[in-house]
Amino acid sequence: MGTIKTILLTGATGYLGSRLLDKLFREDYAVCIIKRKSSSLKQIEALKGNYKLYDNDEESIERLFFENKIDLVIHMATAYGRKGESILEIKSANLDFPLLILKNAVANNVKYFINTGTSLPYLANLYSLFKNQFSECLEFFSAQITSVNVLLEHFYGPGDDDTKFITAMIRKMKSNVADIPLTAGIQIRDFIFVDDVLDAYFAIIANLNRFSGYTNLPLGSGEGVTIRKIVENIKRQSKSTSDLQFGAVAMRENELMKSDADISLLKELGWSPKYTLEKGLKITIDSIKI
Repeated sequence: MGTIKTILLTGATGYLGSRLLDKLFREDYAVCIIKRKSSSLKQIEALKGNYKLYDNDEESIERLFFENKIDLVIHMATAYGRKGESILEIKSANLDFPLLILKNAVANNVKYFINTGTSLPYLANLYSLFKNQFSECLEFFSAQITSVNVLLEHFYGPGDDDTKFITAMIRKMKSNVADIPLTAGIQIRDFIFVDDVLDAYFAIIANLNRFSGYTNLPLGSGEGVTIRKIVENIKRQSKSTSDLQFGAVAMRENELMKSDADISLLKELGWSPKYTLEKGLKITIDSIKI
């Protein structure tokens, strides 16, 4: 664990955050969790570890930093805008809330901040707009806190949200939905299995002393694949009878045509993905019961 003993984690009640929390407990880290008052603790109530819960209002956050010596902040909380969130809710989750954390971290001389950013370009959507604005805030304060901005590609795995592309496609195809309208599917994406994402975060934690200032760190499998190939793979592995109607949906106006991570820096830290797309999809497909 080195000099990192107590970690502040946001997003711990979500899919990725709860899995990271479990791994942090297994490595005996003490964790302070910031959550919305309305957040369900279902994802973490069975986990066993040393943690304290705080709400995400300004008073609670200031109290958290007063009561604990935080060595590292890991920010994973987010709002994608897929669940009907307003523009202000998306801005609050992806800019205002982490900025409040950052302000207190700097004021309390926290040494490190790992931010879960996005590989999406600035103006792709509201989510990426505010995510990228916060990364600029981290860069602005880089003389006062060492920040690693993880440019996370599309991750997937068992138990993920049905609003996510992979999970949604698996459910439709395992249900043998008759017709599935899709774009032409020529967009190239980098999909990474959740366990590889978690291992990458631990590689970063183990090597924090190698970072200084502000660093963008791409995280994906390192291999781009077309949406069409991914969807056809899911159909084959799930033995679905669904008709994949490529070209039935028009491309979005700001569609990103290629996204794949340069993982050379992570490889220098001793990390490399363990799960191929074929293996990761099989595990995820097998986990979903219809």
